[in-house]
Amino acid sequence: MKKLLLLALCLLLLACKEDDPISRRYPCRFFFYHEPHSTSLIFSAYNAPGMYVYVYTTVETNGRRHVWAQSNDGKMPTEDNVISTDIELRAPYMLGARNDLGLILGRTNFSGPTAYDRVCPNCEGLTPLHWTGNRQQVECPRCKRTYDLETGVILSGDRGDALLRYGINFDGNRLSVGN
Repeated sequence: MKKLLLLALCLLLLACKEDDPISRRYPCRFFFYHEPHSTSLIFSAYNAPGMYVYVYTTVETNGRRHVWAQSNDGKMPTEDNVISTDIELRAPYMLGARNDLGLILGRTNFSGPTAYDRVCPNCEGLTPLHWTGNRQQVECPRCKRTYDLETGVILSGDRGDALLRYGINFDGNRLSVGN
């Protein structure tokens, strides 16, 4: 009886793991605070259906961190958010595969807020994805797959994995992305 119960528990855990849409391929832990950056494109994309931003970080030689946001509209300049408050300086910055490539954040029309890794999940070498002409999709310059930002699935190109998705939440003060 114990063996049967243990087997059932293992099968249940395995089934739950396969249904989990959150990618674990790369560690992701990103926090962005509303108070010092209330007008950021990041919060605009979180709230506006169909708007997406690339979010990535860089660190100067003096240690000062920047969180950059580039909108999918093709019109706004890349936004520079300097990380300067104590709470921000203590926050982890692990934006998936690579901090300097980052994430794609936004709000889908039907499923709400979403966060994807910006690397192609089907190519070796961490190839960054780029906006397509309609700005609601991204394309890999290496394999030529096109991914839909509404669902993360491949729209054109060879079969393969969907975009790597991370959990996303905003509590009114802190935007959290991670796995």
